[in-house]
Amino acid sequence: MTAQFTLEPLVVGRFPAFPLKRFLYQIDSSETIEAPCISWLAKSTSTDAMVLVDTGPATPTEETAKFHVEVDVKDENRIDRVLRANGIDPGQITEVLFTHLHFDHCSYAEFLPNARILVQRKELQYAVAPNREHRTGYEAGYRNVFPGWMKVFDRIQAIDGDIEVTPGFRVLALPGHTTGSAGAIFDTAQGRHAVVGDLVNQMENWKGANGKHIPPTQNCGIDECMRSFARLDKEADIVLASHDYRMLDSSKYG
Repeated sequence: MTAQFTLEPLVVGRFPAFPLKRFLYQIDSSETIEAPCISWLAKSTSTDAMVLVDTGPATPTEETAKFHVEVDVKDENRIDRVLRANGIDPGQITEVLFTHLHFDHCSYAEFLPNARILVQRKELQYAVAPNREHRTGYEAGYRNVFPGWMKVFDRIQAIDGDIEVTPGFRVLALPGHTTGSAGAIFDTAQGRHAVVGDLVNQMENWKGANGKHIPPTQNCGIDECMRSFARLDKEADIVLASHDYRMLDSSKYG
């Protein structure tokens, strides 16, 4: 029997005023919204597997604060402290999937001492030396600035394409937001739940307009996004968002 998981959203930071049009492609809006940074905790109901999908941003420094829209990360938002506040020993985490290596998804994993870190090889290769217009998202190529994921480089396992990690937990290559973006598919008692990083920032990215999905504005190609959406239509029953407070309407999924 395939192992089943339950999923819990953990808030690991927030954007106090994020431009909505940067989440939703071709949306003509001057609105800003408060948007959480969500790490997803997946617990197996039949094995010891305990997985995190993304770990959130680091507290900005004087240098990194120059690169981004304002992000608020308090001491209690650090992933190990969030886990402890929810009754989980950080040492229990067996795997971490970084959906991609933008700064707000891959910090503080050094506080998860026993976790194997999974990243798509394409994403890892690109994040080391991104094009100039993408440098700020990766916090790469700046003097005295080291991307958060580099602190766990010794534990990173580069993966190529789709893999089954453990029974009931698969990783899919889902390029679109970035060239090496990935998503996690978890089998649950309520169907296949997908956590796909910033391919789906807001539920509107997935639910779409007039029956069509809406790509993220920050993308590596609209065609790539649409192909990944088409994969998810087949591979997932429920898709969860990365920066949407409505995800907190439930404390547990699956």
